[in-house]
Amino acid sequence: MGDAGLLPLLVRTVVSLVVVLAVVAVAYAIARRRAPSGAWRSKRVAPAPPIEVVGRAGLARGTSAVALRFGDRVVMVGVSEQAPTAVLADIDAERWDELHPAEETLVPTEIPDGHSPAGPVPPRQSFFEALRTATSRRV
Repeated sequence: MGDAGLLPLLVRTVVSLVVVLAVVAVAYAIARRRAPSGAWRSKRVAPAPPIEVVGRAGLARGTSAVALRFGDRVVMVGVSEQAPTAVLADIDAERWDELHPAEETLVPTEIPDGHSPAGPVPPRQSFFEALRTATSRRV
């Protein structure tokens, strides 16, 4: 087997590749023709309005009420593990803001070493000292 056997193999491979590409092109053309107009164009979808959780209240074990802001509306939703989600109320965001003013942000202050907001911190006991203190009899 020399170079004489390689040339027919190369021609057969190229012809097979051309046939496969032709079949793919025909399938693409048929699919494009049968698809609704504009289905193959890239579509820009407007971004969905952001959803913001503006309030949450636990009602019972596994149930809570959540206030969600959708643009200019605030929706109160009841959430439960067993029951489907239900819309409890729907009000304007302006009215919600009137009823619930923005919380002021707390700025941390510097606390000197060895102190806490409640006062000076006592020195820390070792494990054995704490165990002895907890288990000793008090007279």
